[in-house]
Amino acid sequence: MATSSDVDDRAARPTISRIAERVTIVQPALPSYRVDLFDRMAAILGDRFRVYASPADMGALTRHERMPSWFSHLGPMRPLLRGRAHWQTGALGVKVRRGDIVVVCGAPRCLTNLLLLAKARLVGARTVWWGHYWSSTSRSWRLALRLPMMRLGNAQIFYTDAEVREYSAELGYNPGSRVSALNNGLNTDPIEACRAPYLAADRPRALFFVGRIEPKARLDLLLRSLARPELEGVELRVVGDGSMVGSLRGLSRELDLDRRVHWHGGTTDEATIAAAANACRLFVYPGEVGLSLVHGMAYGLPAVVHSDRWTHMPEIAAFSNETTGRSFPPNEEAGLAAAIASLIDLPGTLDRMSAASLSTVRDGFNTAQMTERFLAAIRGLEELAS
Repeated sequence: MATSSDVDDRAARPTISRIAERVTIVQPALPSYRVDLFDRMAAILGDRFRVYASPADMGALTRHERMPSWFSHLGPMRPLLRGRAHWQTGALGVKVRRGDIVVVCGAPRCLTNLLLLAKARLVGARTVWWGHYWSSTSRSWRLALRLPMMRLGNAQIFYTDAEVREYSAELGYNPGSRVSALNNGLNTDPIEACRAPYLAADRPRALFFVGRIEPKARLDLLLRSLARPELEGVELRVVGDGSMVGSLRGLSRELDLDRRVHWHGGTTDEATIAAAANACRLFVYPGEVGLSLVHGMAYGLPAVVHSDRWTHMPEIAAFSNETTGRSFPPNEEAGLAAAIASLIDLPGTLDRMSAASLSTVRDGFNTAQMTERFLAAIRGLEELAS
């Protein structure tokens, strides 16, 4: 006989009752920050769940100690048309049966995505387009081309609730349950285990950066800002790797910042990341911020990011100016320095922003919430088909 606690537990857990054969997700790569989401989905869906992805070099993010049981390898991504399009080797060989749910990454330049969606619909599977509505590289003409491609999916899943609102405004009507969002986030369990209490007055005057060190991060702008007199004595801790590390280390030496800038390298080990984050007052990302913002906020760090939402990634939706941090004019060295200088020595303001940052991530931008939302979207497809 089921106890009342058993009933309560089942009621609280997302249910997938009539899902047909399988839920299949096809991704260009398997970065480490996706593994917990897929682990959680696999725990509920069991052997009906499968993720396919290609090998990729994203530094520490794609160095996996183990490959999960729900994962299958595809061949490499191959450039077409001088890099204007891509072909994911093996993607069209993914088995699809009537009643399956097939989820593809919303990358319209990957031609196999479009063909796989068409194949799935032809055999009677239900399809999902999972991706950005708008990102830092989007342009209006590209969006106009992408919108019809999105609709090859029976449903669309965007990264954030803000994108759902923007998409609805573009359509001119509410698309209902066919369009939803995950509020893209991280597994916060290991972060919470390593995070130190935030009291700004007890912390060094230091800045934290985490992420891929590529041109879009504009870490050069932060280094130049750090060399300005208004940030004298402020230190920077950098966690990440990428193609710009060598040149930026050179710039740091040129600006005589070697004693103030600490390079921790690329890692996904949360204890190592925490050792840097817990010794800082602010998270700063001068370029086109994405999931790194959520990572910094999960440590309770108020954020300094630029003010142009349309040249950020969707995760900028987690940021609220003067609530979870402070913004500055894009690409302005003096503006970035002024934003940091105006905030770093205000412990009361920083403590309030820290609490707001933690609340934002806890209430929405984490893999536990993402799992519930993903399964709700799948359940919505079941109901549409019934």
